[in-house]
Amino acid sequence: MTKRITYLSLLIAIAIILGYLETFIPINFGIPGAKLGLANLIGLIALYRFGFRDALIITLLRVFIIASVFTNYYMFLYSLSGALLSLVIMVLLKKTKLFSTLIISISGAIFHNLGQILVALIFYGFNYLPYLIILSLITGSVIGILGQIILAKLPKQLS
Repeated sequence: MTKRITYLSLLIAIAIILGYLETFIPINFGIPGAKLGLANLIGLIALYRFGFRDALIITLLRVFIIASVFTNYYMFLYSLSGALLSLVIMVLLKKTKLFSTLIISISGAIFHNLGQILVALIFYGFNYLPYLIILSLITGSVIGILGQIILAKLPKQLS
């Protein structure tokens, strides 16, 4: 139990650090607020190594801590909606055992953006959806490939 809590704590810390470091990556996708989503890599790894419950806890803590320290209430809502919708889709796709980590990651990225678009539509009524889907294909691929590499190197059971 102590080992599992230690791993989960470490994953939360890494996710927070990745979320912070990502603010320094000078990538301009031409879409306000768009980024790679490096912290989502930790959610993907947690989902595969610890399951839905622990991935959910890591995701919620990551979103809450990053929003509390680095952003504001509106960004919290964007992050939370995207992260939860993304995680639910990734869990459902993973349960089918029909899709690779890469496809699950891309789907997670697309649904992360869809969740954020829903919040944006509530607040602003504008639509970046086609651009975000294209961006999701790119960023989801990057995170999926990194996830596959890391998962291949990690032991199958961490807890």
